[in-house]
Amino acid sequence: MVAEIIPLARLPKNLSVFDYEVPENFLGQIKIGQIVKISFRNKNVKGIVMALKSKPDQIKSALKPFIKIIDPEINIDNERQKFLHWFADYYLVSPALVLKTFLPEPPEKLSSFKSRQKIQPASLGVAKNDLDKIQNVIEKVSLSKKPYTLFHHQNNKNKIVALLKITQKIISEGKSVLILLPQVPDIANIAPYFLNLFYDQTAMLHGELSKTEYWQEWQKIKNGKAKIVIGTRSALFAPLSNLGLIIIDNEEAPDFKQSDQNPRYDTRDASLKLAELTGAKIIFTSLAPRPETFFLAQNRPDFNYLPPENPSSPIAALADMNDEIKNKNFSSLGEKIKKEISAAVAKQKKVILLLNRRGLSTMILCRDCDHVFKCKTCDLPLACHDEECGLPKQFICHNCGKTEPVQLVCPKCRGTNIKYLGVGTQTVEKEIKKIFPQINVLRIDKDVPMEKIYPQISGADIFIGTQFLVRNYLDKIKDIGFLGVISADTMIYRPDFRSGEKIYSWLMGIINFAREAKISVLVQTFFPNNFVIRSATQEKPELFYLEELDNREALGYPPFGKLIKLAYGDSEEKKCTAEATKLFKILKTELKDKVDISYDEKPRREKRKFFSKIIIKFSDNSAASIKEMLRKNVPDSWTIDIDPENVL
Repeated sequence: MVAEIIPLARLPKNLSVFDYEVPENFLGQIKIGQIVKISFRNKNVKGIVMALKSKPDQIKSALKPFIKIIDPEINIDNERQKFLHWFADYYLVSPALVLKTFLPEPPEKLSSFKSRQKIQPASLGVAKNDLDKIQNVIEKVSLSKKPYTLFHHQNNKNKIVALLKITQKIISEGKSVLILLPQVPDIANIAPYFLNLFYDQTAMLHGELSKTEYWQEWQKIKNGKAKIVIGTRSALFAPLSNLGLIIIDNEEAPDFKQSDQNPRYDTRDASLKLAELTGAKIIFTSLAPRPETFFLAQNRPDFNYLPPENPSSPIAALADMNDEIKNKNFSSLGEKIKKEISAAVAKQKKVILLLNRRGLSTMILCRDCDHVFKCKTCDLPLACHDEECGLPKQFICHNCGKTEPVQLVCPKCRGTNIKYLGVGTQTVEKEIKKIFPQINVLRIDKDVPMEKIYPQISGADIFIGTQFLVRNYLDKIKDIGFLGVISADTMIYRPDFRSGEKIYSWLMGIINFAREAKISVLVQTFFPNNFVIRSATQEKPELFYLEELDNREALGYPPFGKLIKLAYGDSEEKKCTAEATKLFKILKTELKDKVDISYDEKPRREKRKFFSKIIIKFSDNSAASIKEMLRKNVPDSWTIDIDPENVL
């Protein structure tokens, strides 16, 4: 007998299954889906049995026997096998790499100590006038014959209560539930309430578990003890039997797309396929859904759309910074925001000021010759951080993190008229301390060590920070009276098709927090008529999605077209350019006029390497033939990113 085995190894896209002889002493024991030990490329590695047959398809040489069965239990059922092969085919990676990524290897020694998750159970109360709204959501999801739902909500508490009730119904039907979240810290925001109702039936899978803990949680799921799995994107292959519901919470988060290593996959798209194969329902939840998901919910007949309530009145006000310039105020703080800060401080309330840029300035320029100071490693503009005696302490590259000593003389013209342009969190901190010298100010961004932040939170009056503050510390700041957005413009005209989506999502998160906390919001901008800022501050999502989708349709971006990004890196610029030019010409010849294809004629520099990319834009109808062509023609030295998060 012959076993088809996939080794748990990082293999190139065109390598997958290998034949091994089944030793006689294992003939009555071997089953599809078991983990076995094999000799592969002169190493003993683990592998998964994918099929059993009487003889090999081709006889080139004597087959090696596998060494032993490591885990006699079935680790990958028939549905997951189909999902595995779809996943590998769709994302142009080997099945071996997929299994290596998602399937935990048994630890050599299992620890006798089983650590319980540090997250403790908690209950959740809701307002009486919200009960009907929650019941309406439960009924629309539970009674609908449509398998997919976009829950476009405005209230996190109500969302969690609705999900708990829907989960209870699914569990009572003898089915299981998979809950996927963007990042590990997000688990703590939802898991306590599920543990409160389903403590012994819940398992968690994420990257901060030890190898033993992960394996033990996996075994708990596989053995049927856990009916609910809460985790990050790595939990996608959790061996839940009779899967009834998948919840993608905060579906707009870019963390659901793995972009930094292979396999480069999108959890949301893969979940739709998993639901199709298992017959499970899916609920996507979001304060500001991706345009792609919103489009599906509006246009696919198998999608429910649960819209947000229209607020009685918008909670956010706009401050047009063009008026400040007319009045000769060149500060990052307009008169309106100063008045709001003063009013909150007078009432002994906390103030939060947000800006999506760190540092003192975001560009260093010589006014004499227009030379821009750039990172020697990345060739990108340097920023400046910190101050000593009124001068910047260091220049820093936000791309690679490399720091350089401050230069007071231009290296190009030897001039000394050096200007620091742009606004960062340190600039705002400096201005606030001048205006409010008696007030305790705390800056929270990635430049400030955590051990310095926590001791100061309770004593601070004004908090200045980036998205880092919003994600990690916003819920720890009590008695907030005012929330100000220093600049809503930082990403609007970034050369990426998702720039509007990202700023809209950021603003809606801030506005929703303020609405739940019953605090006022002021948004400063130089572009008050921009549709992204207007739709967010007026809390009219239809304005954003209508124009955003029109823009994408005109340019052929998702959901109206498909994207593939190919990337290559090398320490030599000439080689990088040559490889990109060579592949571009091959693809251009093969694809002819089927696609819109472009590439970087000049590679970008990052961390002492040069990178070139090729962007392919095409219609969904031609996806299969294009992928097959890429499988044959793209060398393994290139990365292939299907449905990339960005085109930068």
